[in-house]
Amino acid sequence: MIRSQPFRLAAGGALIDRSRRLRFRFNGTDYEGHPGDTLASALMANGVRLVGRSFKYHRPRGVVAAGAEEPNAIVQLDGDDDDEPNARATTLALREGLSARSVNCWPGVGFDLGAINDRLSPLLPAGFYYKTFMGFPGGWNFYGRFVRRMAGLGTTPRDAVRRTYEKRFHHCDVLVAGAGPAGLQAALAAARSGARVMLADQGPVPGGTLLDG
Repeated sequence: MIRSQPFRLAAGGALIDRSRRLRFRFNGTDYEGHPGDTLASALMANGVRLVGRSFKYHRPRGVVAAGAEEPNAIVQLDGDDDDEPNARATTLALREGLSARSVNCWPGVGFDLGAINDRLSPLLPAGFYYKTFMGFPGGWNFYGRFVRRMAGLGTTPRDAVRRTYEKRFHHCDVLVAGAGPAGLQAALAAARSGARVMLADQGPVPGGTLLDG
């Protein structure tokens, strides 16, 4: 595990409630964060920099983005009610008892035997597996399970996840995608004109960059 000194600003972050603490676990180690943190921000505040391995060559990777575009911090959620693969740590709200682990690494993210692929990279060009593992009848049926384990994805749930998902069929005159400053202004202007407005955002609360202060 690659770590640096814990880093938490004394102020800032409109959503962070520093008066309360939440306990969570990542890769078998216990940490603490605050309500309003994402898993990614809580890990960085605790000095955790290594969160995953690259898809093919298993090179060490850290958090590089702050939202759904994050390519590296992909985690597997553990627990009876949280058996979920491929969750992005940058959009995953921290909560008490959250348990997650890195994917695409064995036995762990700090020491990953799959990193041998980096040394063998000249022998593993793009698409090599198509010809290498499909050269004889039934070849893919044999090799496919091994390639799947190295494919950089999480593990599908073994049991049905006990969750309730909401859905709604809604009609509007104007749909505004993004609840940042521009989206809020556009939605307000459309609503004042009498239109039925729907404001959609990937975040849990509206505000966008207004929440970064």
